[in-house]
Amino acid sequence: MIRLYTLKDISAFSSDSIYKICLALDRFGMSEETIEDFESYDEMFDEVMSSLEKGRHVIVAAEHTDFIRTKRELMTRLILESSVSPEIADFITLNAGDDLSEIDMDGHCLVPEGSVLHLTSDGLFSGFTCDTLSGRLTFIPLDFMRLDEVLASVVKNEEEVLSLMKLQGNAPFADFAADEIQMPDYDIVPSVEKLVSSLQRLDKKVALTTGEAAMWIYNLYDKIDGFTDTIGFVEITDPEEETKDEEQQEADFEESLQNKEEGEEIPKESESMRVIRHAREAMYNTECDFGASISPVYSTENENGQTSYYAYVAVVDRSTAKAKKINTLNPDDIPLILPHAVTVLSDVVCKKAEVINTAIAKIDYSDEAEEDKTEAPAAAVKDGVFTLTKGMLIFAAVVLVFAIVSPMIMTYLMLKPQTTTTNPTDFPVNNTAYYQSTTEPTTTANPFVNTTKDPAQLNNGVTEQVAPEVSAVTTTAAVKSEKGVFTFYVFGYGHGVGMSQVGANYLATQGWDAWQILAHYYYDAGENTRIVSGDAYPAKIKYAGTEYNTRDFIASALESEMGGSYQVEALKAQAVAIYTFAKYNGFNLGADATAFGKTPSQTVYSVVDDVMAGGYYIANGSDVAVTPFHAMSAGVTTSYYNVWGKGIGASVPYLSGGRKSYGDYLDPNFKSTYTITSDDLKQLVKENAKIDLAGDPSTWLGIITHDSAVRDDIGYVSSINVGGTIMTGNDFRIKVMGGRIRSHCFAFTYTPNA
Repeated sequence: MIRLYTLKDISAFSSDSIYKICLALDRFGMSEETIEDFESYDEMFDEVMSSLEKGRHVIVAAEHTDFIRTKRELMTRLILESSVSPEIADFITLNAGDDLSEIDMDGHCLVPEGSVLHLTSDGLFSGFTCDTLSGRLTFIPLDFMRLDEVLASVVKNEEEVLSLMKLQGNAPFADFAADEIQMPDYDIVPSVEKLVSSLQRLDKKVALTTGEAAMWIYNLYDKIDGFTDTIGFVEITDPEEETKDEEQQEADFEESLQNKEEGEEIPKESESMRVIRHAREAMYNTECDFGASISPVYSTENENGQTSYYAYVAVVDRSTAKAKKINTLNPDDIPLILPHAVTVLSDVVCKKAEVINTAIAKIDYSDEAEEDKTEAPAAAVKDGVFTLTKGMLIFAAVVLVFAIVSPMIMTYLMLKPQTTTTNPTDFPVNNTAYYQSTTEPTTTANPFVNTTKDPAQLNNGVTEQVAPEVSAVTTTAAVKSEKGVFTFYVFGYGHGVGMSQVGANYLATQGWDAWQILAHYYYDAGENTRIVSGDAYPAKIKYAGTEYNTRDFIASALESEMGGSYQVEALKAQAVAIYTFAKYNGFNLGADATAFGKTPSQTVYSVVDDVMAGGYYIANGSDVAVTPFHAMSAGVTTSYYNVWGKGIGASVPYLSGGRKSYGDYLDPNFKSTYTITSDDLKQLVKENAKIDLAGDPSTWLGIITHDSAVRDDIGYVSSINVGGTIMTGNDFRIKVMGGRIRSHCFAFTYTPNA
């Protein structure tokens, strides 16, 4: 569904242009309900970025009087690599004649690199479409006379995109007529009715990815009450992989092995992990409570020469993921696989909804595998009527048993990277003066900055990081051995809550000021977090039992945490965070509150003097905020609840995690590894946690839940099983491993000795 964003204060001529846009794009889901206007550019830009992060297609339409500066600001905030289009320049030159001196050629020809152009008849105020963040952006003029050519180009582009999706089997459902959907012989209505009824009763929603089985479900939208309120549909595509045959995929995989980093493995994404990833993307793109995906039917030949036919069902929520495998050796049962997948999907979603709704935190160690295998039953068809056989009844019983999921919901309140649904609005100073606080920086004096930033710095995301394939719930070795080696693959440095120092420094290099940095990392969707100035700093602050002059304490802590080589605005943000944390703790800090002891540089003293002169600290509502900070995140911050899991964990919305920290990816120490023998790990666990590890070392450790900060199967660990004892990932890092691994965002492998 396409969304159209404009300003409220536009001319009548521009209003007619909006009507023209709706008519042209009606077939693609454009309607009055998908149009939103805003009081200011900042409000509009914030919503644009939020929608793009959710994977939506957004059209921004601007009047010709503000067209160029709006385009420049939009590209700046999205950090789009810019280029000057020679095609637009040729059109303008051809039609302008001798009037070129009055035309801002650079402004009219400026477009994102690689975008699709939507040319006007004279080239002026031409639009574009480009993919950015997780969605698609189209920028067009509200110019009634020039709009026809632009809209014709937009429509053509949409049709080409839809055609490509159809070839890949992923066209959106709105593009299919109901009579084109070939329903299965097996009756899936009871399963879908159960799903809708359960979700409706618990006020939950599920997002399904496109595919044949999901299309059957979609076809029931007008036959089941509450359907449209509880079930949504999302197109998830993997064009580079889905268009290749198995032989080509294998060839690509072999080639990737030749290019791997020394000593590291580049895993091939399994079918089960792919369907989990699709379900997770569907959930976060729609803000639903659950994501679900049903794969196509696959076939493979086993070691006995038998052909197995199977499909995967994946269901995810905010903290857990489950992939179930439905398979059969009987070719006659192939038509039953996907219908039964619908039944399994319904059962699993309903059970997960019930578990979350009643806050059950139960761990079932008998069901920790990445996937469950359920064999499809045989079927009987008599006189064109589908009937149940004994095998089907047995299958139904098996499905009901294995569909029961009882994961520990330790991180239900936790948010993933893509879960932040809006970007910071205003971050007030003294409740009156305001500094702009957007996902990308602006200049206070001139909100339309004619600059762009290097997007290459944002292209080194976690998806490009090399990490081992680790199950979403546990990691074990294929071969049992009494001795071996554990290798931990660690991302980031520190607990990951609040402000990333490396990330703050990067943002400062991109033009952010201290207030924007603080607003980004201590972001509260309720808009209760603010900077207060004019506070009377105390003369002394107690640290580790000793009192220090406040200026000297903050300066020494700042030098120890960052140092004078950091950007001034990053240092200022850190100084405010240090003072706020001290104020929150009654100016009596333990030795673990902050680094301390280095002699401050003059740069650091100057920053501290500036902050103290302003009397700055961070407040949330009427309270002093708690402001933890860390060296470097795993690309996104994690939640207070993930790390400490108790106390004030549920009452600090500004520490909910999910704040992107792009600069962390660029640090050479973003990823680290730590290797330890099984004997040494056994001794370490015994000494530090009083836990006796015995038997096969591959069973000693099992990651239970994490927030998927790095990818679907790797994130900040919220719970881990250590020899039968459940603890948080941060406790495992600090109390058990003694800080030997730099972050509790980790995965591990166990390699038995030969």
